[in-house]
Amino acid sequence: MLETTPIIVAIDDSQLVLTQLKLLIENKTPCKFVGFDCGYKALESELIHNASLILLDMNMPSIDGVEMLRKLGELEVKQPLALLSGENSLFLKNAAALAGLHGLTIVSSIEKPLSATKLAELYQGLLESKQCSEVAHNQNSYSEQEILFALENEQFLGYMQPKVCCSTEEIIGIEVLARWLHPTDGLISPYFFVNKLEKLGKSQDLSSLLLKQTSLFWKNNKAQLSSIQISINISTTELLDVSLPEKLYEICVTNEMPTNLVTLELTESNIIKNIKQSLDVLLRLKLKGFKLSIDDFGTGYSSMKQLNELPFDELKIDRCFVDGCSTDPSKKIIVASTCEMANKLGLEVVAEGVEQEDDLIIVRELGVKSIQGFYYFKPCSSDEFIRLINPVSSIRGLTAIKST
Repeated sequence: MLETTPIIVAIDDSQLVLTQLKLLIENKTPCKFVGFDCGYKALESELIHNASLILLDMNMPSIDGVEMLRKLGELEVKQPLALLSGENSLFLKNAAALAGLHGLTIVSSIEKPLSATKLAELYQGLLESKQCSEVAHNQNSYSEQEILFALENEQFLGYMQPKVCCSTEEIIGIEVLARWLHPTDGLISPYFFVNKLEKLGKSQDLSSLLLKQTSLFWKNNKAQLSSIQISINISTTELLDVSLPEKLYEICVTNEMPTNLVTLELTESNIIKNIKQSLDVLLRLKLKGFKLSIDDFGTGYSSMKQLNELPFDELKIDRCFVDGCSTDPSKKIIVASTCEMANKLGLEVVAEGVEQEDDLIIVRELGVKSIQGFYYFKPCSSDEFIRLINPVSSIRGLTAIKST
């Protein structure tokens, strides 16, 4: 947990820079500032374990920033870091990747000089880091017994992330995302329960529950949802159950929802590890009418040949490549090559994590068919989604709704 008065630590060999940072931080934020003009001094201080944020200069003579990242990793420093450097953005990007390998948390990478505007952005990142830390502190304590109780009592529910057509800007689908409606703690992210359910062998129970809820929702709102494609995430461990196609089909039939309106999304990295075991189930899901999507593409080890062997209809480009593709040439190249490969394989392409208009323009130009992201809509409840698409299913004129 952060202290009442947050402390920002800066490690920079320039006294002028430290003075500037002190003035900016203590005049523009409610934080206390402590500066170190030598990395070794900082490493000897307990403040590196107590600070709310550490600003680290990458260009220092006695011990440079790369060495500092190694040392901070060895000391298991958990405090969020912001990397500062006069080097170009590619260097900072690579340094941030190295920090992640050391188990460090990077909240920002900024080219010098540090301005008041950049500092404001850093401080906002600090607030968000604090919120995440508090949430994790409160929610990581949920036991397996509590999570199983929640599953048995159907406390998990599906929130809906609209999918928007790039060319028409109409809502053409939704992805159903698991949320826990805790009786006392409110709405809880899947980050805090999905992995535990998978370890307990209960992923299929969660997927089935969400599909039951969604198919009933479709049945009760058939007129409004007749052309909406519905995506449900399933775990790759579920593909080891050869009766999975029958189970999912039966759920849809019970509530009269056509299976060709259902897309099952699977994460790329896990699928590739289980091709032999999974292909039987995937093919039979296709025979039942379900569509298949490969999710988070680019974060695993797929190749064009492997994709060609798997019966997928859709490919979703992971948000880590989409977000910032308008300003990061390497991300744009990855998105462009993925679109080209998907088109050759006859796969529809979805871009996840679109938040900026500039990124939207790029993915449109590259041939992405549909997008998900906060630029248009955040995930919402089923009731909110029905209000959203009535009387139209276009995002035009709905800016007030999308920004809530």
